[in-house]
Amino acid sequence: MQANEKLSDTNLLVRRWISYCIGLFLVALAISCSVKSGLGISPASSMAYVAGLANGWSMGTWTAIFYTSFVVLQIILKGRAFELKNLLQVPVSMAFGVVVDFTNFLFSFAPDPTNYAAQLGYLVLSLIIMGFGYVYYLPPNIIALPSEGVMQGISYRFGLKNSTAKLIWDPLCVIATFAISLTCLGGIVGIREGTIVAAFGNGLALKIFMKLFKEKLSDPLLGVKSTSVVQAAQGQLG
Repeated sequence: MQANEKLSDTNLLVRRWISYCIGLFLVALAISCSVKSGLGISPASSMAYVAGLANGWSMGTWTAIFYTSFVVLQIILKGRAFELKNLLQVPVSMAFGVVVDFTNFLFSFAPDPTNYAAQLGYLVLSLIIMGFGYVYYLPPNIIALPSEGVMQGISYRFGLKNSTAKLIWDPLCVIATFAISLTCLGGIVGIREGTIVAAFGNGLALKIFMKLFKEKLSDPLLGVKSTSVVQAAQGQLG
């Protein structure tokens, strides 16, 4: 009996990690899809995109750099409340940066949008992919991406809801992107209507999925029902 339980626990752990990795890949794929749209990308990713344009390093490289700095910011915000396990966000950030470069490479083979309707198509597709990514990424509850960790840190430090912390963090990311863009590129790059859509649409995409599919939608690997996924999303995204 104990051997069977141990085997079951091991299988669940493996499924959790597979689900988590699939989710991160889909999140990166959604980011690359929004880049392809040319309508701007999510606030947390916009800094890496613009920094890459400024000095020629890849977006994935800058994603790893910024996300690692977000871990430092979490330590400042949480102080002694910062859990050491969250230092694992550093290697996750590096791995995620590699995945972002890979998904950007994949989208280099996709046709460039030739009109505004095509751009909107890519933007909507990015929201759909992001919604599916959350379905896989959130339920395993392994390691949050550092951008979400900062929102949790703001929430902890100032006693705010995660949703309110997001309304603070996203504009700060946009301001930083403006500063990098104006200083290094001489104009506004990477921030457009798609940035606003991503800021509000990513969380809404997941909730819409839950409403459309209800109990039919679950993590295929973990068997987590949609209600559990929604609760996980609310904890991470506010």
